[in-house]
Amino acid sequence: MDSFQSLYNQTVFLISNLTWFGMIDLGLVTAAFYFILTLIRRSAFGYMMREILLLGLALFVLTTLLPLPVFDWLVRGILVATLVATPIIFQAQLRRFLERVGRSSGLAQAVRESVSERVIPEITHAVENMVDSRTGALIVLEQNDSLDEIVRTGVSFGGRVTSELLESIFYNGTPLHDGAVLVQGDKVVAAGCVLPLTERLLPAEKRLGTRHRAAVGMCETSDAFVIVVSEETGQLGVAQQGNLYRPLSLLELREKMLDFYGSSSRPAKPFSLWTLLGDLLKQIWHPDISFKPKDILLNLGLLFVALLLSLIVWSFVIEQTNPFQLARVEEIALRIENLPSDMRIIPPPPETVSAVIQTTNDLLPTLRPSSFQATATLARTAPGLYRLPIEINSGVSQVLVVSVDPATLDIELAPIISRTIPIQVNIPDEQNLPTAYELVGIPTAVPSEVKIVGPAPIVEKVEQVETSISLANATTSIRETRPLRVLDERGQEVFGVEIQPNQAQINANIQPKLNAREVSVQANVTGQPPQGYQLSNLSVTPANVTLQGSIDQLAELGGVITTLPVDVSQATGNFDVQIPLDLPSSLQALDDNGAPARHVKVTVGITPRAGNLAITRNVDPIGATRNLTISIEPSSVDLLLNGAQPLLNEIRSNPDLVHVTLDASGLRRGQQINMAPTFVGPDGVEVQFVPASVLVIVD
Repeated sequence: MDSFQSLYNQTVFLISNLTWFGMIDLGLVTAAFYFILTLIRRSAFGYMMREILLLGLALFVLTTLLPLPVFDWLVRGILVATLVATPIIFQAQLRRFLERVGRSSGLAQAVRESVSERVIPEITHAVENMVDSRTGALIVLEQNDSLDEIVRTGVSFGGRVTSELLESIFYNGTPLHDGAVLVQGDKVVAAGCVLPLTERLLPAEKRLGTRHRAAVGMCETSDAFVIVVSEETGQLGVAQQGNLYRPLSLLELREKMLDFYGSSSRPAKPFSLWTLLGDLLKQIWHPDISFKPKDILLNLGLLFVALLLSLIVWSFVIEQTNPFQLARVEEIALRIENLPSDMRIIPPPPETVSAVIQTTNDLLPTLRPSSFQATATLARTAPGLYRLPIEINSGVSQVLVVSVDPATLDIELAPIISRTIPIQVNIPDEQNLPTAYELVGIPTAVPSEVKIVGPAPIVEKVEQVETSISLANATTSIRETRPLRVLDERGQEVFGVEIQPNQAQINANIQPKLNAREVSVQANVTGQPPQGYQLSNLSVTPANVTLQGSIDQLAELGGVITTLPVDVSQATGNFDVQIPLDLPSSLQALDDNGAPARHVKVTVGITPRAGNLAITRNVDPIGATRNLTISIEPSSVDLLLNGAQPLLNEIRSNPDLVHVTLDASGLRRGQQINMAPTFVGPDGVEVQFVPASVLVIVD
């Protein structure tokens, strides 16, 4: 049934988008089929064709209505074989019919006379484009002399003469552009052909190349007409009867081609479709036919069959030239019509819908969601439940809407009411307020109440309107504009209503406590690090504490308190120490969480000082062969050492920690080479040699 539905949709689509030109096209095809059926209805071919049509129609209906994929494949093969076999079986009848038509209408003569009318405009148009683009070309028009020998030198063709074909052959990027094209009648029979060259001297020979010599050579040995376009100058020329005519205009080229085809020497009989049709009708139409009821019914039957065949052929041709496509279009805007201003739809309808459409392959890329409009119309405006069908309209022709998703819309129409509800301010993090500060009073909202507007069922669910404010790390009063939330009795947010206004200004009064004060903590470091070390890091955790106690004693203290002494005189490296604060007994220190801070953590970092040391060392060769004598100039180098001062002090006191060597393992007798020495010593020391290299002499 899906195939039948598809066929139905396609038929509806074709009929609904039938234009005046389409009706004329369909009428002409119907007349042609009626004409052919009238010719063959009393012949054996006609009876056979009638049986084939009836069988094909039955098989088409059967395979369309029933899901028979294998049988459908078999039927398609049989129909193709039938179409191929029919002309072979009835070739005698077809030949007699065509001979009759040809003799009676003068079709062959008309075709011969019309060759020039088809060929000349195409060649002229192609030559004009090639002259403009300076594309070299060589076109040979055959007359009476056979040019089969020339055809065999090129690549065979079988296409009709068109400007596009000629331009594509002589396009510089194709492999055949250097040869000649041979035209017989209105057919291009060969391309890339090799022509004989003339032995005569041509006018302006220095400016004429092989293409012009080949054109003259071709017309010296035959009665052919040769057109040549120069690649260097873009000039147009013609070779005929051994002569070269150049340069020529397009009008002069056309006149010479008319002379070549003989159109200018004798007036041709005007050829038109009406003349041909009139000749055919005279041969098959009998004026003495008496229209009896039986004949009328027979003609009506033939007309119906012709119309059916024309519909099938017409739809097939349209499907092949501009195929139908099913496509899904998303996000089509939906509009609700006839909605009263004092009513609201719940739940809110979707803003967009989707649809499956059928259109042509050429039109599909141009369609956008904005090309369509979805509407749902309210028939009644009283409160209640409704199911609205959705319709989609398009301002574009040749578009059929197959389905809509969703096809209907279930809504509830409710009146709009309003309520006034006070604003509740929540403080989710009051415990994060600094210990030395306190919240005075209750945060207030401006305005203190808001209006809730919306559909009655939703507004009646509203229980409260709330907002929140954060007091974390607040040390001054807060004044913020905060959004509002609408909640039901279970604390769930309610949507679909309007809050007027939708935000409020929240005020919270934050003041310091009278018996508390926030101060910074500083470590009291005593002593000096060992020689060669320095204090590189010193920090206290927490860095700030809140002091609580006597108001008078708090007033006497500054903004900084210290710890008890931390001795670093013998310390190296990094270490942590827990140490009490140096406070009067009447004051208590509190951390950020309000817990007593009896001790603080002091982090100390002591690192070696950076220094430098200059020393001198002999250069010792290593890895040398025993029978070699190695001399080094200079024999000693100065070293500038950079590193931690304690390590440099150790090197100064113990010179054997540092050596300078030279790798002599690859040296050979008689060599003199400059080499860089190698430092051997403790890690963490950077070294610079003076000089950077020494001269090594091998004996």
